[in-house]
Amino acid sequence: MFEEMRETAVSVTSAVFETMLFTFLEPRGREEARDLSVLNSNVVFLTGEIGFLGKYSGKLRLTMPLDLAERMASNFMGLEEEKATESQAVDLVNELCNMICGNLSSRLARSDQTLTWTLAIPQTRIFSHPEMGEEAGGQEVEVDFDADGDWVNLRIQLNV
Repeated sequence: MFEEMRETAVSVTSAVFETMLFTFLEPRGREEARDLSVLNSNVVFLTGEIGFLGKYSGKLRLTMPLDLAERMASNFMGLEEEKATESQAVDLVNELCNMICGNLSSRLARSDQTLTWTLAIPQTRIFSHPEMGEEAGGQEVEVDFDADGDWVNLRIQLNV
């Protein structure tokens, strides 16, 4: 179940970023060490979170640098000369959580109709460093992505 969810999460997340934001993600392999230098820098991060209820309930968390979210929001809204605001970047991350979680639920339900989820309202917070939890265990799926040199993290925690 978790391997299927991981593969589907990578596919869905990559498709959402590419289709909606013209941003290409490259998943980092599990064997690749996480570059923790990003955690020691002065980078500001956004972490969006959306809860879901169903056969498996839990939450999906998406973390990325604020600067990347502002650039993607500018592209998404067609702002050529001006930079998106922090508020617009937060809205974008909220919407990404919605799109990724909704698409993930739909894709997983193709093979098992009982896997559909009801989604909560997403919330995004600003951090001076990303929230780092324990390494992915038996009840969560975690994927690190490279987005043209920027780190993006997707974590799905399941309450099973």
